[in-house]
Amino acid sequence: MNFSLNVLIVDDSDDDAMLMIRQLRKGGYDPTWERVETAEAMEAALDRQEWDVILCDYKMPRFSAPAALKLVQDKNSDIPFIIVSGAIGENTAVTAMKSGAHDYLMKDKLAKLVVAIEREIREAKMRQKKKMAEELLIKSEENFHHSLDDSPLGIRIASSDGKTLYANQEILNMSGYDNFEELASTSLKTRYTPECYAEYEIRREKRRRGEYVPSHYEISIIRKDGTIRNLEVFRKQVLWNGEMQFQALYTDITERKQAEKNLQESEERYRIVVENAHEAIIITQDNKVVFANSAAAEQIGYSKETLTSGVFTSFIHPGDRRMVADFSTNRLNGKEVPSVYTFRILTQDGKVKWVELNATIIELNKKPATLNFLNDITERKLLEEERIEGYNRMKKALQATVQSIALMVETKDPYTAGHQDRVSQLAQEIAKEMGLTEDQQDLVRTASIIHDLGKVSVPSEILSKPTKLSELEFNIIKVHSQAGYNILKDIDFPWPVADVVLQHHERMNGSGYPQHLKEEAILLEARILAVADVVEAISSHRPYRPARGINFALDEISKNKGLLYDANVVDTCLKLFREKNFAFI
Repeated sequence: MNFSLNVLIVDDSDDDAMLMIRQLRKGGYDPTWERVETAEAMEAALDRQEWDVILCDYKMPRFSAPAALKLVQDKNSDIPFIIVSGAIGENTAVTAMKSGAHDYLMKDKLAKLVVAIEREIREAKMRQKKKMAEELLIKSEENFHHSLDDSPLGIRIASSDGKTLYANQEILNMSGYDNFEELASTSLKTRYTPECYAEYEIRREKRRRGEYVPSHYEISIIRKDGTIRNLEVFRKQVLWNGEMQFQALYTDITERKQAEKNLQESEERYRIVVENAHEAIIITQDNKVVFANSAAAEQIGYSKETLTSGVFTSFIHPGDRRMVADFSTNRLNGKEVPSVYTFRILTQDGKVKWVELNATIIELNKKPATLNFLNDITERKLLEEERIEGYNRMKKALQATVQSIALMVETKDPYTAGHQDRVSQLAQEIAKEMGLTEDQQDLVRTASIIHDLGKVSVPSEILSKPTKLSELEFNIIKVHSQAGYNILKDIDFPWPVADVVLQHHERMNGSGYPQHLKEEAILLEARILAVADVVEAISSHRPYRPARGINFALDEISKNKGLLYDANVVDTCLKLFREKNFAFI
């Protein structure tokens, strides 16, 4: 395979040029070449295209290698420039090489031409890569300097003996000096407070002896106008202009230090207020109770000394300790946990109390801590438990009543015995699979178990007729939805049971009865009941026809999905039978 090569030949001889081209072809190249012999022609060729190598005779009637080399250099080009001459002295060749020529060959030794070209192209590529790397380095250093100049942090570069080599604008703002020269010419002893300068000398001496000195510390400086500012410093080694120096990052913490001072001064006042508060207050830190007011001691039933002598979970009921400990740890780690929650505590005499805790993170002695407000809710909790028990009793009674109503319907229509129960089974599973709330699931269960209650108003001979119903008989049957609603509407259910019973024969396209409702106007629970009712009815035996089976029933709802029946409900029903192996009990 021949390699392409763009060759510019500067020579007054076509024959010599052809000899060089022939040699290149023998060496495995497929050269694209041009021969020029004047400065004008060479400049035009350089402007016209890119060249991989220039092969130049040393002396020509109207041109020369030194002139050609200068022309290339004036264009700031680094094309390999090889002198190929019939007669050139060694001194002349050396002078040309010093001027910038990359190599020279005698025309009677062209066998070395390919090797020389390959070497010079390779070295040209290396020079190009080196140049690009240097340019990138310069650009990187410029970007680095710009980032330092624009940083919101104060940045200072100093030598090992403390001489300031660089300071950004923020350092000048912090110290109040007008320019770098003024800052650099002012001694540290002048710029530091006496206490701070003494600490600086201790750090410097430790560094000189090779001892450990923290890279993070605080200093106090005296600004040019005489005011004092507190700064936080982070010091590390950096490469600066090719040498290892020290970079210090400064953050002005004067306001924070003043706030800490104010906090310390107000701590005693705060403690007096907290101690005399009527609400139980404890502060926990490092898994211990570090403070408890009198109200906390009275509420929990331990002395303040006992509370603050052990881990904070010691007075918490064993069943709640893990929860409280996890909440406390996660809160301190910045994770989201309830700010208010309840748990049980054990008093010193063994009694169980319920408390409500409201917690928030504070800083105490420069460390995170948790401020906890405790409220005794034992009586409220007992009342809640009584209400729950009462509700459960009422719910149980309601379920028994509903079941009795369902049995009454099945007594009226023995051929559909078990129909409502099986519809309820399927409807409940659909509601659960669709992610309905527990209240919605209870509504579906209750309405399903008595959805045909209105059939008590339909003559038994119509309900049990073994042949196809007449139009008049079917219209009488259709009244059962409204009749069921009329029976249930005045019963104070916790859910709209009567409405679901009324709507369970409505269809998505408005073709149902009794109100001809469409789509979202039909309650979701009624749409679920409708699908469950159709599937059970088709798959079961009826007085006027044998059972058609579950596959026939599923085909019916699939065929009319979105038209008669809610698409999501149908999909859920199909999933229950085909993927989760649902079956009527």
